[in-house]
Amino acid sequence: MRINFFSRVVATALFFALGTIAASAQVSRAEGKVTLKQADGTEVPVKDAVVEIYRTDISGKFPTKTDKSGMYVHAGVPFGGTYTIAVSAPGARPDFIAGVRVNQQPTNNFSLSPGDGSKLTLDQIRAAMASAPAGGARPAAGGGGGESKEDKARREEAEKKNAEITDANKKIEESNVVVNRTFKTGNDAFAAKRYDEAIASYDEGLRADPEQSVFYLNKSVVLRTRGVERYNVATKSKDTAAKDAAKADFTAAAENAEKGIKFYRDVVSKRGAGAAGNPPAGGAASQGGDQSLNYLAARSEAYRLALLTGTPVPADQAATAIQEYITAETDPAKKAKAEASLGDALFQGGKIDESIAAYQKVLASNPNNMEAMFGLGIALAADPSGAKNSEARDLLQKFADKTEPTNPRKQEALDMAKYLDDTIKNPAKPVDIPKGTIKQGAGRRKN
Repeated sequence: MRINFFSRVVATALFFALGTIAASAQVSRAEGKVTLKQADGTEVPVKDAVVEIYRTDISGKFPTKTDKSGMYVHAGVPFGGTYTIAVSAPGARPDFIAGVRVNQQPTNNFSLSPGDGSKLTLDQIRAAMASAPAGGARPAAGGGGGESKEDKARREEAEKKNAEITDANKKIEESNVVVNRTFKTGNDAFAAKRYDEAIASYDEGLRADPEQSVFYLNKSVVLRTRGVERYNVATKSKDTAAKDAAKADFTAAAENAEKGIKFYRDVVSKRGAGAAGNPPAGGAASQGGDQSLNYLAARSEAYRLALLTGTPVPADQAATAIQEYITAETDPAKKAKAEASLGDALFQGGKIDESIAAYQKVLASNPNNMEAMFGLGIALAADPSGAKNSEARDLLQKFADKTEPTNPRKQEALDMAKYLDDTIKNPAKPVDIPKGTIKQGAGRRKN
């Protein structure tokens, strides 16, 4: 049954989305470089500098060290928190930056001055900040002997910059509260199938932070899940308005998935190739700690459902999205499912020969893939010469014989098979083209 098919889609969407919620946004990445100023004015990387990342909105500490190039990375910093990053190293004055939100400001570099190699505690940092004129003081010199003019100038400049950071992060902390709250309420509402409430929560989170890619990702999943349920009901009740509302959800799901990928890739790009790894073909990065595949899968599924339900979406954009996912996906079953959708996207874009090749590829490995069977029949029938009418008729008849009685495409396939059969038997006799079948693609270009 068509309804059962979509019920399976709903179950899959729920599983995927909840998995994504657990995996996509619980941790952020903190990184940067630590250098030490030399007497000649140059700076050199500091190896084994101690970097302590203190969470200050709630209790938490995440230590790490620099490598030989002075770089530090901590990939397990909890999402959405506010942090103070403190750095110490032998022969250097310790330093810190307060009010850091690493998912907004992942890279924080330190240029240390010579000192006694002392280490700051969080209490000392808080005391230094409380006594600083601008509310953003760096730690005092640890090397003894007073403060030189150069060091004083550097300290005052650092205090000024820290004050600016602290002021900016007040606003970030305010939005942080909203982001954490709406992320949780949105996920909880989705798990309870309160889709409108989930979407409203994600929208509120996006108003607080419009570049949070995971909100777009999860919103896309909610929209397509709601769309499937609406489409099921509308198909059963033959409610055109409800079906249009479902299609609007599929369109919005694709749009939000596109935005999610854009902002996610922006974050990966800011980390740099060395931090994120070299992405393979198709734009997907390695699945190690990366979430690219989740984003690609969500976008591909949104376009797949749109194409399956006749929802107008940009065909070339859909084809690109599905192809990127196919390139990244390693699961054969998921890849084959997407390849059938690629045929739909290519057909809608007028690339008939390419769509035929895509459908044939799916059927070669799975002869009973119903969507590819129907799509290939329609694509073959789009040949204006009529040379492929017999093959198209047989495929569409086979589809109609095998598919569930309630599948809306069953009658469409029967009507088209009859039309093709009549055309083959009476080529000179005018025959009305059935609605919703070949007429949709007949005027499109071939490759």
